[in-house]
Amino acid sequence: MTSDAGPREIEAKFRLRDRAAFEEALRARGAAPGPRLFEANVLLDDDLLSLRGRGMALRVRSVGDGGLLTLKGPAEMRAGLKVRLELESGVDDPPAVEAVLARLGYTPRIRYEKWRTEWRFADTARPLVLVDETPLGLFAEVEGEEEAVRALVDELGVAPAELIQLSYVALWEAARREDPSLPADMVFA
Repeated sequence: MTSDAGPREIEAKFRLRDRAAFEEALRARGAAPGPRLFEANVLLDDDLLSLRGRGMALRVRSVGDGGLLTLKGPAEMRAGLKVRLELESGVDDPPAVEAVLARLGYTPRIRYEKWRTEWRFADTARPLVLVDETPLGLFAEVEGEEEAVRALVDELGVAPAELIQLSYVALWEAARREDPSLPADMVFA
């Protein structure tokens, strides 16, 4: 039995309709962009999809010269925000980590890619803002402490109805149901 005790990821996700205006609003509030980085992600599970069945996700992310190993717990929705356990550690060799996990019975189930730009505020109490370019379009995520996330989302004029509770994988699966010609993995052409 696993415990849900541990660090929490608290996020608000929404589609970006006007990237330039959104980024200008971030700049006006004191945020600065980091580099635009390509991320290749793979979700792994066992043959019974037991992690997915418990609302969990095991991910290996490749970015730059390294990557991240992440375990996410079941999501709890709090008025549009997604809150879940997130255990994460940097890894030097993502393919080697994937190979280790495969030996333990966790194999790739879906791959997804995105270009991500992180926006940070000098005031570290402010949330992190992520702008993601995906094969599904442009999205933003606001991550941090719950009250700070809510405050920034409100400040940026994002309506509660605009908040997306689904993961990128769930959004991709929904898109594939509408258009079965889409590939199994959410990757750029």
